Amino acid sequence: MPEELDTSPLLQLARRRGCVIALPRVTSKRHARMRFFVFDGSMKRGAFGIREPGGQLAMQPLALDIVFMPLVGFDAAGNRMGMGRGFYDRCLARRITLRNWRRPLLVGIAYEAQQVSSLPARRHDVPMDMIVTDRALRRIPRGNP
Repeated sequence: MPEELDTSPLLQLARRRGCVIALPRVTSKRHARMRFFVFDGSMKRGAFGIREPGGQLAMQPLALDIVFMPLVGFDAAGNRMGMGRGFYDRCLARRITLRNWRRPLLVGIAYEAQQVSSLPARRHDVPMDMIVTDRALRRIPRGNP
């Protein structure tokens, strides 16, 4: 989206390093559902006019090592504000119920100016492990290993 930090350099670096890349695709606008699909180089316009991966190989969220998530706003506790439909929270909801999760590492991507003093956190909100901005990298302390 135009107001989000450009992630194309990150995508290019991951491809050069031979990483398997999975990108989100909205699978139901009505139910605010998305899944991650392996990026095969092809992209298409999907829901909301957003570019989405054209591949057909889906990956389970817990099989991913890292998920980079766009943010509209964030706070120092790792709470995030997205576009308001809860796509990421629904897709990653299993992370909330796991006591000793190891992955995926959830990394929010935003501009520094998008940080706010605090955001309300609801039970279904999945917090970030790290926040990367155009100026800083912040690790969010958690009680989990």
